[in-house]
Amino acid sequence: MALWTITQPQDHDIYTIVYLLKDALKSAISDAWFFERTALPKADVKGAGHAEIAARLGRFREGCKTFQEREALMLMKIMRARNWASELRKIAPDFQDEIEQMLEATSACEALQAEFVRDAQRMFNGGGSLSRFLSLRQPDPRSVHQPVHGGSYLVGGRTALFELRTACEVFLAQIDDVFFSSRTEEMADLLPEPAPVPVGYLEAPKHAAPLSMPILIDDVPQGNSDKSPVH
Repeated sequence: MALWTITQPQDHDIYTIVYLLKDALKSAISDAWFFERTALPKADVKGAGHAEIAARLGRFREGCKTFQEREALMLMKIMRARNWASELRKIAPDFQDEIEQMLEATSACEALQAEFVRDAQRMFNGGGSLSRFLSLRQPDPRSVHQPVHGGSYLVGGRTALFELRTACEVFLAQIDDVFFSSRTEEMADLLPEPAPVPVGYLEAPKHAAPLSMPILIDDVPQGNSDKSPVH
């Protein structure tokens, strides 16, 4: 893809959008890895006393709230990346296929965001239950719609986390490959060639005869100054 556009303002717009798009993608990927590396909270109160039960339930609620907030933030970041991708599509025609692929792979995010809207009907149907929130994030072992790539977390109770994370990672790699590796090569072409090193510049100087060490005055033997030197 040609990196330098016809006008300087348009080139500035492309790279402004690309940097904001990359930031949203990286942040969403970081959230996705949080879910894959963090165990779901459990409310295990068997054999505990009253005080310990209250403490464990408190930790369980805090853990569920953390998962809810992190999932809502991840979806918001993916939606922001989708918006920037749509803006990039208007001014980067050679990048259309990659953008369409990303938008298609993350098309479910808008509907998934609705899971976090606190409407009365949803709350009446148990939408505010923490236990229901966790149960929906774990695939039913009897269901035929099982994640096939190891990621078992279901975003919004419907979409495998692995699919969203992979879509963001693939698109991020495509952005780096198209917009930044080529630009590095173009910038390298603009730099002057290094000056050649003169022949023999790094070689040690050569002498026709061995170097003689100077004789210091102090090294001359001292004797009677009246006597003539012996030849």
